[in-house]
Amino acid sequence: MNRELTASFVTLSGAGFAQPARVPFAERCRAAAAAGFTGIGLHTDDYRLMRADGASDASLRAVLGTHGLALNEIEFLSGWAAAGAGDVDTVAAVGALGEAFRPHHVTAGEFTADELDIDAAGARLRAICDGVAAYGLRVAVEAFPWSGMKDVATARAVVEASGAANAGLMIDVWHFYNTRSSLADLDGLPPDRIVAVQLNDGCVVDGDFLTEARQGRLLPGDGELDIAGLLLGLHERGFRGPYCVEVNYPGYRDLPVEGMAAQAFTTASKALEALPAH
Repeated sequence: MNRELTASFVTLSGAGFAQPARVPFAERCRAAAAAGFTGIGLHTDDYRLMRADGASDASLRAVLGTHGLALNEIEFLSGWAAAGAGDVDTVAAVGALGEAFRPHHVTAGEFTADELDIDAAGARLRAICDGVAAYGLRVAVEAFPWSGMKDVATARAVVEASGAANAGLMIDVWHFYNTRSSLADLDGLPPDRIVAVQLNDGCVVDGDFLTEARQGRLLPGDGELDIAGLLLGLHERGFRGPYCVEVNYPGYRDLPVEGMAAQAFTTASKALEALPAH
């Protein structure tokens, strides 16, 4: 079983969602490794900023190597599900990251509330998947409660419509419960179609989902969501990892990066203790 943990980008960025990182990449890597993480995440916007500042792929690989980390997760592909093929610059950055670092997955989803044509969205997802398959990169589709991809059942339908072998689902604890999804939505799904799980906590809200998602994505165990129930349900359906930690809220993101990393790793590791050994 893969109990190794990846720190998703916003977990150690020291900034809010959609904001430039406060903490430099090398410091994030150092803190992640010291806390016990074996992988780290990177956003395409952050990658482009670092490249514009003179960083090379070789220098970034050197930082990762110094700390024994893998770049496991990249974010975020949007704008493809409701219409179009996604932002051209982002798609290009995903390709460059895939070629240079061979991450495990790239996350993908839909931010707008536009109604989806499932077959058309599946076809666009297939095109994206085909474009990154050469790098061994999987595309992890995530449902958001405010979007046209409103729940896990919808995300699953798009993945299945794509027919792409490297497409699957990202199950984020907060989004899973706030999209009012259930484990029954995953019945019959091959376990390898769950690409990864993002661990966090919070509460089930009504109303402004987007604001709460960006201000109330708490450390595992600090909220009221049934993390153990979800993890055990996924385990029963054959999922064995990988696991990421995606946490970001005011107060937490103001901590020194060492504090963020230590708290994220400790609380996520404790959440995984609910799982059987095999």
